[in-house]
Amino acid sequence: MATNLRRGILLLIGTGILSAVTGCATAEPSAKVYHRFQLEVHKSAVQLNNIRFTYGDDFVGTVVPSARAIASFEDYSAPMRIPEEFDISWETRDGKKHEANVPVRSRLPGSIENKSIVFVIMADHVEGYVGVSTPTGQKRERFY
Repeated sequence: MATNLRRGILLLIGTGILSAVTGCATAEPSAKVYHRFQLEVHKSAVQLNNIRFTYGDDFVGTVVPSARAIASFEDYSAPMRIPEEFDISWETRDGKKHEANVPVRSRLPGSIENKSIVFVIMADHVEGYVGVSTPTGQKRERFY
């Protein structure tokens, strides 16, 4: 009787661990994952104006009048859904309008839980990175 009870408990624990591991590896599109969203202007662009962007359902139609290449002008950490794409438009100092639709979910290399998704706006395009904190600072791997 004690052996059957022990087997039952081990089976429940094993099933729970397996469910947790496979659940983390294949997060549903509607699942919220704790990560950091950062948006910055590359130093080559100096300053951008009329920046409008949508990142999932956390930032919808957000407008930033202007941003400079100093540091991240958007920096937000919370449980958020990973969007299929990141939509953004901006104007350069010469008045030219640009826009980009960056695929996100399909390009990410695995889980991004407790990592950063960083978008760097250049004068004429956007680059996407996954950032990981290290003892020497943030290490970035480009995904777009």
